[in-house]
Amino acid sequence: MSNTTLLFLCPDNALLGPLAEAYLNSKANGLIRAFSAAPAPSGRLSRHVERLLAAEGLDARGLTPKPVDIFLLPYAVVPDRVIYLADLAPIDQPSHWKATTSSHWWSIAGKPPLAEGFTASAGYFLKIRTVIDRLLVPPGISALPVVRDVA
Repeated sequence: MSNTTLLFLCPDNALLGPLAEAYLNSKANGLIRAFSAAPAPSGRLSRHVERLLAAEGLDARGLTPKPVDIFLLPYAVVPDRVIYLADLAPIDQPSHWKATTSSHWWSIAGKPPLAEGFTASAGYFLKIRTVIDRLLVPPGISALPVVRDVA
């Protein structure tokens, strides 16, 4: 069985995309694989990414702003879903992508430029976590209980 692959797109891949990528990869238990990119990537991550992820017990190592162009190359990972985290124009999907690759817009940040500062960044991250948690465990379905070995 193949895993579902998501590509998160945001304006500069400095904040929203890396937060969504790290959070989903940590919560999906390998069933979903997330990547993130941007049409115009920043030179570095937002200074808030590490602090926000650390508060969730997650590590920011390995996260870096990436251009969407690397995912358009013929031998790159082909996403099943492209998730827009801000109001961006859709990318032109290359012909080698799956006919079933779909695009979705989540209302996380609206139109660029994004609000700056830790409080705004924390608000964006809360929205991202809420949507991802609903994606993984839809409302009305309780999470599976954790089974512990009893000695």
